[in-house]
Amino acid sequence: MKKPKILKSRKGVSTVLATIFLIGITVASVGFIYSMLSSYTRFNSKVDAAGVVEVTDYDNDGLIDSIALPLTNKGMKSAIIEGVKVVQNDQDHLWFTFDTEVKISAIEKVNLYALSSKQQIQFFTPFHVEITFEDENYVSPGYIISNSDEVPTEILPTIIEGGDPSFSAFDLLVSRSADDAAYGKKKFPTDIGYSPTRWFILGEFEDNNKRPDLSTDFISLCGHGNELDFAPYLMDERTFTNGNIGTQSGQEVIPYEDGGDHPGLIALNKYGKWDKKDDLNWGKYGIVYMWSYIYVPGTEAITVSIGANGASEFKVYLNGEFQVEGNKMKHWYTNDGVILDAGLNLVLMKISAKTNAHFAGQVLFYNNANLAACYSVWPTINDL
Repeated sequence: MKKPKILKSRKGVSTVLATIFLIGITVASVGFIYSMLSSYTRFNSKVDAAGVVEVTDYDNDGLIDSIALPLTNKGMKSAIIEGVKVVQNDQDHLWFTFDTEVKISAIEKVNLYALSSKQQIQFFTPFHVEITFEDENYVSPGYIISNSDEVPTEILPTIIEGGDPSFSAFDLLVSRSADDAAYGKKKFPTDIGYSPTRWFILGEFEDNNKRPDLSTDFISLCGHGNELDFAPYLMDERTFTNGNIGTQSGQEVIPYEDGGDHPGLIALNKYGKWDKKDDLNWGKYGIVYMWSYIYVPGTEAITVSIGANGASEFKVYLNGEFQVEGNKMKHWYTNDGVILDAGLNLVLMKISAKTNAHFAGQVLFYNNANLAACYSVWPTINDL
């Protein structure tokens, strides 16, 4: 490995704040260094930088797609994270984190990830991180990153110790009761169920009909096989140019982390009635695709029940097999004796969206205690 180079910013900054840190990298045989470019402000929450920063190029494309940022909180309460972004060349890059807070009197390593390949940032170019907390903001020092010439294959973190498959992003399925349903709660099909919160979304495919036709296979129309076999993944750059696709997800499949008031329900209503923190909106009537991977640990399949509902017409498939369909947002459509295979399972919900009114869809799994140990997953193509 080459000895890391120390880079110095050409911006006018205090010599005290121009201290250079060595960056430790989680990837074997990769070295990075960074330097402070500007001062940072201590906010009321008293969240400050707290040590060595780690950055990673997971897909070996020469761009940074992961940052581990150690922070400390010397305030009086936990700092709750609401959003993150990375700024480089005066441009905001959309990043996200699964971490929820920086606790008091503790050093928390906040792990940040680029939302897509287009949001990754460059080496050798100054950048800083901005984190929005519940009651204030944090702006990191500026960093410059340089890397060695040799970048070996990245080993992604494993879900369970002992050699189970690994993924770039994962979390347990979220447990839900009728109180978490937001609508359809009076007919919630179980006491406790489980839903994925990480989805891939594509749409909408516009047709301006008040009752869009679910029979059109837009995946096939765009030359990508068929919708029942299509398997999206992180940094999926396949484009969709046929079928008059709208602007919400553009021409690509995008990863979407459900961040609403009712996790497990992806919903939008222009009056803020259903799920205020979800930010989906659709310009015209059309069709939306939603995919989610569920990972079942171990080697045994499990038998479950499945339920779904939506604000408009929808169909749900599991591993390419039809499960339920419906069109009433206050009614749950269910199916029993459904098999979740060991390992990865792919759920597809194809649903119609109404113009600037409400879009909603949710899929629930229940009647098996093992669901509490299953994961909602965003895989890369190497995981499939």
